Amino acid sequence: MVKLGEFFRGKNMENNFKEMNEAAAENVELEDKVKDEKRVKGKIFKLSDEGYGFISSHEIPFTRIFFHWSSLKQNTKKFTELKVGDVVEFTPVEVKDKGTRAIRISVIEIGVS
Repeated sequence: MVKLGEFFRGKNMENNFKEMNEAAAENVELEDKVKDEKRVKGKIFKLSDEGYGFISSHEIPFTRIFFHWSSLKQNTKKFTELKVGDVVEFTPVEVKDKGTRAIRISVIEIGVS
């Protein structure tokens, strides 16, 4: 997995574009499949330097909800601006053999780490 910082600094550009395009394409497929716009609130509890993180939500108990930076809405914070503790609203999607994934993510409240 390519680290997000390396992607933006231009190292291994060809490989970075391939991996980022694959992740973005997977998110586009999920966006197209989702008909129900059920919005759920949660809190970011883990962020990775590689461009992904996890959300917890009382509405989906006992689940770590994966998200990729490409799932952030354009009118919200950038991935590099996110902090653990930020409250988000998202659409949950079940992905076969992978669990729950968050798409269409918006930051609604800035958390305190």
